Amino acid sequence: MLPLRTIAFLIWFGGLSAGSLVIPALGVANYMLIYQVYPEHAWWHIPIEALGIRYSMTAAVCLMLGILINLPRLPAVRPVLSLWDLCAIGMMFTVGFGEFIGLPPSADSVALTDKFIKMMIFVFCLTRVTTTRTSFTIVMWALVLGSLYIGYDAWTAPRGAFARGRLEVVGGPDFRHSSGLAAHMSAMLPLIGATFLATRSWFLRVIPMVSGALAVNTVVLCRTRSAFVGLLLGTIGAVVLAPRKRRLKTYVAVVFAGVCAYALTDSLFWERMSTLRSPETLKQDTAAMGRITIWITARQVVAENPLGVGIGNLPKTLMRVDPKVGRRAAHNTFILCITELGVQGFALFAVIVVTALYYALYCHRRADRTSDPPWTRFMAYGLVLSILISCGTQLFTERLYTESFWWILALPGCLRRVVLHDLETEMVPLIQGSSYAEINVPASENPLLPDGIAPGPLA
Repeated sequence: MLPLRTIAFLIWFGGLSAGSLVIPALGVANYMLIYQVYPEHAWWHIPIEALGIRYSMTAAVCLMLGILINLPRLPAVRPVLSLWDLCAIGMMFTVGFGEFIGLPPSADSVALTDKFIKMMIFVFCLTRVTTTRTSFTIVMWALVLGSLYIGYDAWTAPRGAFARGRLEVVGGPDFRHSSGLAAHMSAMLPLIGATFLATRSWFLRVIPMVSGALAVNTVVLCRTRSAFVGLLLGTIGAVVLAPRKRRLKTYVAVVFAGVCAYALTDSLFWERMSTLRSPETLKQDTAAMGRITIWITARQVVAENPLGVGIGNLPKTLMRVDPKVGRRAAHNTFILCITELGVQGFALFAVIVVTALYYALYCHRRADRTSDPPWTRFMAYGLVLSILISCGTQLFTERLYTESFWWILALPGCLRRVVLHDLETEMVPLIQGSSYAEINVPASENPLLPDGIAPGPLA
């Protein structure tokens, strides 16, 4: 007899895989959940391990088949290619050309190139499918449920999952280390909060509420300073960018969340965070000073290789430039980008991040003209904070080749397409009566419009 968790997983995976052939958004959610849960690392996967199922590939194939089957019925994607899309395509070419203009390919570079291309293929599927309010909501709930599972896994983790007081080996491959896990869960917090606020059912609101609490607990257990810096930046953004009409409620929510988060911390957490208080304490921290040495050496790498050393080649390049540094990681996403992908890759990446922020802010400003202003405003606000937290966190950790980070960067473009669709079909009041007319429908074809009255253009 299979364990109940194994049976539940098979029902979920089989159901969503089949459902994605009819509703592609379910395929997106399925892939995201598999990525976060990563069944290969779970004890309940052992009874079915012999089946040899490649879950991510199966979910991706079912998603693509669903897109092809439902292509005539999928909502139109407008614009077909945005600035974000073009820059993302440019990043793919930059990664590919890096194999030729950088150092000779290695096993690490080939594996990372393969991962990056597969990752971007899914991102483009995400941006093509998630163009309606319903599909966007499905994706957000996939992130909430995935965070709920990871948070529960962290909450029940045994003593053996901790190294030097920090939580390790929880979640998928991108979360196997405390810094990656904390970075992911920190970025999920605003999205969980947005889903909580946008959900009208108080019964369903319990799920993101529990997910958020477990996510905060996971970040605390990781005890990483990078996540602490990211959350500080996110908190500042939450206060500065708070909607005017809901500013007081937002401030109260931020204070309440801060008090709850503080209640989950312990002396070990604050002992580690205390090294951020002054330059003197940082100088006494060998890990922090080691990163500064790496970044100084990386500057020399950029000077010698302005077009980049190629994906996956920075660690051995650092050792060649300065043997004292050794074979080390960059511990900074932006430095990793400019050293491995060159100034051209860094320029594209910067445009992608800025464009994602712009799209989210655009949706926030246009929320009142959509069919569901509160939902749009909450989602846009959550995405802005998630990007800010991610950027703050990545000043001290690497997430350039991490899938969930690219989901966060892609979602503002998805939300923008939802908003643009609403603006194209915006309902404006007629001069006489209380009827409404779609401004994108010609006057001759709109039965609601009296003779001689034509809808005006979009502002």
